[in-house]
Amino acid sequence: MVVLLLPLVAAILLLNRFCPSLLLCQTEYEPLDSLQAYRFVLSSEPRDTKKCRRFETQERVLLYILRDSTAACPQPGDTIIARTRIRRGGTTGTFDYGTYLRRQGIIGTAFVRPPYQRRPSSLPPKAMPLRQRLYHRLADAGLSGDELALAGALTLGYKEDLDPELKRHFQASGAAHVLAVSGLHTGIIYALLVWLLTLGGRFRPRYENRLGRTLISLVLIAVMWFYAWLTGMTPSVVRAVTMVTVFEVGRILYRRAFSLNTVAAAAVLILLVRPLDLWSVSFQLSFAATFAIIFFAQYAERFLHLKKWKNRWLGRLCSWLAGTIIISLAAQLGTLPLTMYYFGQTSTFFLLTNLIVLPLATVLVPCGLATMVLGGSCLGVIAAQVTHCLAWAMNHAVAWIETLPASTVQVSIGQEMVIIYYLLLLAICLVILDGRKKNV
Repeated sequence: MVVLLLPLVAAILLLNRFCPSLLLCQTEYEPLDSLQAYRFVLSSEPRDTKKCRRFETQERVLLYILRDSTAACPQPGDTIIARTRIRRGGTTGTFDYGTYLRRQGIIGTAFVRPPYQRRPSSLPPKAMPLRQRLYHRLADAGLSGDELALAGALTLGYKEDLDPELKRHFQASGAAHVLAVSGLHTGIIYALLVWLLTLGGRFRPRYENRLGRTLISLVLIAVMWFYAWLTGMTPSVVRAVTMVTVFEVGRILYRRAFSLNTVAAAAVLILLVRPLDLWSVSFQLSFAATFAIIFFAQYAERFLHLKKWKNRWLGRLCSWLAGTIIISLAAQLGTLPLTMYYFGQTSTFFLLTNLIVLPLATVLVPCGLATMVLGGSCLGVIAAQVTHCLAWAMNHAVAWIETLPASTVQVSIGQEMVIIYYLLLLAICLVILDGRKKNV
């Protein structure tokens, strides 16, 4: 599948070079940048930024509305009428934000400040989405404030209530990947499901029992895709769940499942359906990190002989610590140029952050799910208290790491440097593979 992925990516890039209109959504709009009255119908829940609330609209415009404590917050279905300009979006460093929006099917952005005319939706209110109902169950069990917002983000991908200052703490400390439901969260959910379906590993189907293996795999695939739908079907979670699907199909067919081919198969399937995802920041970061982890981590683990460390509790602790460091370094190696290109900064304490945040997240996600299932019952309140303590510890840990000297380094690079970096990384991979063939 790696062999198929490279020609597919090359074909998409060539189309973008010579026939870009074939890969761009229809986003032409004649009165662009002209000041006039516009009518927007809000189609999404508000997302708080530092000074504004951001809405998606039916007109495919990202609408930023300045906060006003005297006015009620607009809701999905409301109509906003205001004089403003629709702008395509400029460049941040070397990053062309306008083209990025067009590849997502968005015409541009508009900024609205009070006073503006708001017309509430005349349609009867829809039933509250399942994700919001589950989020409110966290609140009913006793969670509140930043701890509630963090638990909702980690378990449901519900980030609307995250404070902008809290987001900044996570970004500066190198823990922003924890806030986006991705491979980490999907892996935790997957491991929990396997544990439940096999009753703690006591009733695993035998190797030759294909029917039992198939039934468990089908249940896992169905539940994981439901979780992907619940969390918004973002590229990172779609990638992770697609990998789980390929992994489980491989187990049914008695094939080696978790490999570079698994990741490549997930990428091929996603790009065949949604080729514009190739330019999605989430897609690029997700696959770059996963490829680097699978390729470099396995060689580092073999070099350090980590599997031989698991005989005693001290060996297991050292093995976990070394494994976490290796995975963090591999992920950073794979995503470093992208973070500098898109965000113009990188974290210097990402290792310390991961050593603190990953164990907390591994326990927080199951506790948060238990809280949603149990609700306001006695056990639910206990689970909520544990979740609250873990979320409080994580919030304060990332805030403390941000205060350390030189916690972030401002570095911005261009596309040429990104290409050179990955070509060098590819050369290193080829050297490693060549050395492995000679040793065989």
